[in-house]
Amino acid sequence: MWKILGIGIVLSVASAGASMAQSSLGQNSPTVDLGPGTFAVVDKWNTIDDDLWCSAAKGALQRGASWRDRIYVSDVAGAGQSQFGAEAITFTFRPSQEQLAQSSVGSGSVRGIGNNLTLRAANRRCRLELEYYSSKL
Repeated sequence: MWKILGIGIVLSVASAGASMAQSSLGQNSPTVDLGPGTFAVVDKWNTIDDDLWCSAAKGALQRGASWRDRIYVSDVAGAGQSQFGAEAITFTFRPSQEQLAQSSVGSGSVRGIGNNLTLRAANRRCRLELEYYSSKL
């Protein structure tokens, strides 16, 4: 009897953990248009970099970017400097020559101006996010 009860509890906890991870995935940081090919990801939940790259990939795709495009970090504003009341990271998939000159390819940090990833690489961060939250259970 205790063995069956123990198995039931373990399954309940595992199910609740997966549910929490999926609900966290639904809380992607919102994106705000700032001009053609440029938008901000507003970090309302102090999320990890992977989640911000994931939101940026989704935001770029919604604004007409293709999977082959790169998204570049063009500005980082802290909560006190941002008009959104939270940290805001500005991304563009139409970089200027000046932005291209300061680019740093493939960096995982979302807070470095010039850092960039392809949309495919940024979107892969979405899958990593589920693994991250599942490992915290």
